[in-house]
Amino acid sequence: MGNVYNFLMAFSAAMGGLLFGYEIGVIGQVLAMDSTFGVYYGLTSLVDGKYVATDANTSRTGDITSLFLVGCLVGALAVSWMADVIGRKKSILVGGVLFTAGAVLQTFSNGFGMLIAGRIIGGAGIGILSMVAPLYIAETAPAHLRGRMVTVQQLMITIGIFVASCINAIIIKTVDGDTKWRLALGMQMVPGVVLFFLTFIMPESPRWLANRDQDAEALRTLAKLRSVSQDDPAVIAEHREIKESIEMERQIGTANWSELLKPGILNRTVYGFLNQMFQQWTGINYNMYYAPKLIERMGFNKDDADIPFTIANNFINLIGTFPGMYLIERSGRRKLFLWGALGMGISQLLTCLFANLSTNHGKGFSWAAIFAVYGFVLNFAATWGPVVWVYQSEIFPLRVRSKGTGFATMSNWGNNAIIGKVGPIMTANIEFYTYLVFGIIALTAGVYVYFFIPETMGKSLEDMDVVFGATPTTHHAAQKELEEAEVEATKAKA
Repeated sequence: MGNVYNFLMAFSAAMGGLLFGYEIGVIGQVLAMDSTFGVYYGLTSLVDGKYVATDANTSRTGDITSLFLVGCLVGALAVSWMADVIGRKKSILVGGVLFTAGAVLQTFSNGFGMLIAGRIIGGAGIGILSMVAPLYIAETAPAHLRGRMVTVQQLMITIGIFVASCINAIIIKTVDGDTKWRLALGMQMVPGVVLFFLTFIMPESPRWLANRDQDAEALRTLAKLRSVSQDDPAVIAEHREIKESIEMERQIGTANWSELLKPGILNRTVYGFLNQMFQQWTGINYNMYYAPKLIERMGFNKDDADIPFTIANNFINLIGTFPGMYLIERSGRRKLFLWGALGMGISQLLTCLFANLSTNHGKGFSWAAIFAVYGFVLNFAATWGPVVWVYQSEIFPLRVRSKGTGFATMSNWGNNAIIGKVGPIMTANIEFYTYLVFGIIALTAGVYVYFFIPETMGKSLEDMDVVFGATPTTHHAAQKELEEAEVEATKAKA
């Protein structure tokens, strides 16, 4: 019960993940609304009673997804500075406001330019939230629960995707005309408004407060998060450890972007970048953005692709997150990375095989391909989905934590934007062999993890310098001196 308040604050911060998840769930189905959204923005036209893709379809579809992600990249870059200057809590507030403003523009857009402006602004909000929410959770969580609490962010993303697909299914069946896609996009404003009000009850990160020399407030916040009094020895010791680490970092000097290239930190910078790159190139967002179109290509009708198959896909994505939340503090980060890479790689290769066979050998192989897709989603949701965010939020020292996590997050959005843009092109040119590409990359990610990624489970944020080979922080040096003194005292007595 002592960590109930801490979990509640983690869920509040992770509302940013729900916003992103809701957006993913919305845009995939909105893009499939040929008769309303597609015609309005010139993606499709009515020919002989059928809706046919226009010449601008591939380019504009790619722009709608990829430019949102470019906005995310810009937001992730901006928050690397913002989170240090105005704090983690206020950065979450800014991200929520930008996302909501973007949703308003998309809902009431009267042309493609206004739609894209809304996508970019909303994306900037998500870029901010995707970096600062896991960072906030990691800095407020106790070490033994940090992994599980940060995975709440991924859980909220999957909840957002699933809820959006269910609401959209109702909208698709009950609403006609342009109101259909405007209502679907407008519903994004609801979680944005909820996040806005939640920020007023969230405390600031105690580590950020301590770094600003607001020590009394940092100790008070830390005690509240741990549900104990300020006199509790464990809280006092945790606060002292944070302050010692900060003082040591101040002796090194003011942090700047070049710090990410220094020995002991450069390896963490590279791991953060590569983890996010591999996460995207396993094909998860390609699956989420274009799943309805792909299912149609496997021989299923459009209505089934838009609603039941999409809802099932998103439900599996949701329930798959729970094993990851359970195992991350038992099996550790490294094992989940390895299991996930193997499972995702095999699933994507099987999808490629069965989907290609389905074109000439009937629905049986189509169903096998669908279940292989679901197997991929399940593996991703339990492993690389949450673990990448946990890992990057905990590996950097405080003085460069916002910059390091911001850089890693930019890798996520940059690669995501590339996939969003080239996804329709890959589908048009190599069709189901797109899954072969993603499968090979997923297996390559497993090899990379095996040889390079160290385990971080159970380590405090102040312990990470030791894990990654940097100069030990003050409290480690002090501990070593104490141990050496005890050894000398024992020898003297002998």
